[in-house]
Amino acid sequence: MFSSKKPLFSRPVLAVIMVLSTLVIWVLNLTAPATPFPTPAVTTWKTNSGIPVIWLAQDSWKGSNKLELRFAFKRNSQNPSLTSATLSLLMGDSLPLSTSTINQRLAPLAAKVSSYYDQESQNIGFTINSEPTYLAPTLDIISQWLPSPEFKARAFERWHRQENKSRSIQQELEQKLFPHQITTKTQTITLAAISNNYKQLTHQTTAIFVIGNMTKQTQKAIKASLNHLSQKLALATNDTDSIINTKSTSTSQHGQGATLIETQSAIAITPLSSVKQWLSLQVWGTDMVNTFNSQNDVNEAQLYLTLSAEHPWARWIIHYTNKTPRKKTPANVRMTARSFIDNTQIPSIHDKKRFTLLLKSVKNQLAQSTLNPSWWSNLATTTTQENSTLTLAQFAKTYQNAIDTFNQDDYKAALNSLFITSSYQEIQVNK
Repeated sequence: MFSSKKPLFSRPVLAVIMVLSTLVIWVLNLTAPATPFPTPAVTTWKTNSGIPVIWLAQDSWKGSNKLELRFAFKRNSQNPSLTSATLSLLMGDSLPLSTSTINQRLAPLAAKVSSYYDQESQNIGFTINSEPTYLAPTLDIISQWLPSPEFKARAFERWHRQENKSRSIQQELEQKLFPHQITTKTQTITLAAISNNYKQLTHQTTAIFVIGNMTKQTQKAIKASLNHLSQKLALATNDTDSIINTKSTSTSQHGQGATLIETQSAIAITPLSSVKQWLSLQVWGTDMVNTFNSQNDVNEAQLYLTLSAEHPWARWIIHYTNKTPRKKTPANVRMTARSFIDNTQIPSIHDKKRFTLLLKSVKNQLAQSTLNPSWWSNLATTTTQENSTLTLAQFAKTYQNAIDTFNQDDYKAALNSLFITSSYQEIQVNK
């Protein structure tokens, strides 16, 4: 057996080996291919009533029992309060012959339901357990509830008592951007109006999305259930309306004081046509939030993207502080609420290192998000559009290449084409 108290290498030789090893690892990291994002398989079919169904699955979900269902509808009302009331009562005790809410009934079956709406669309989403012992009773409850919910007087009275009578700043911004889409007229909301609104909604169905792993048995059960549910659903028409407000920008104020405590800004953007445009908004949004949150006069910055089919828009809220600042802000960082629609001022457009770090951060988040069926189901109903060039299938097919080839020039070009700067609106809230 080899035995020696002498070291195998002298210190100079060992130092050289360590340096060379580090260089080899560095070169390998540079030349190694990027970690692939999952490429889901997309299968489509139609229900017996003609509603398109899009099923998305990927290898990493095999063996998982998490299944997402999303029912997507076109907007059927110009009144946001009526839409809000309808969905609020729907999420309440709207099951026939029951005082339990829909989620109270679904909870023992490891399932839940949620809803979402914007100025163009609405969707109702289910997260369900695909194990046969859970799936069958869950689909039975959904089949009783979704086609013919009961909007009850007690739930309506409860909603009416809790309703916020003042028009929100968000609705004010929406109305300024899309004056032909959002009504400013006061409309009395009744229980009958809510029931009629929901009936009209079910006749504006655009698609049904199924996200997750399905066995042959699960597929059979889902298809049968969707055929039954869609008997009372109708496919939406392709008519379009509304015009983007492209008049000169405007700023309005809430409150009489001189101390600015909040700004809410909004801008219309062009409909997305590529993954690179979507990716650009993710980098831009991260840059915006990070930049404002680093300023010593800002408590918090928030960004909301509504990526609807015809008239998407962005809204950002900046909460200012009047206290002694805790952060030290570099002199060149000070930005106003409007700065981030000006390409001459957006930091990540001019700073290559900053752009690279932001893109890396977005990629790291996507590496985790794309493994989650819920992320894909939200993407399907809030970002991609089945009647546009950026469908769910197109996104799934091209996003890996878009991420791998995305660069700062793509980013600049996307922001130039996306922002409709003449539509910018800003509301300042003063103390």
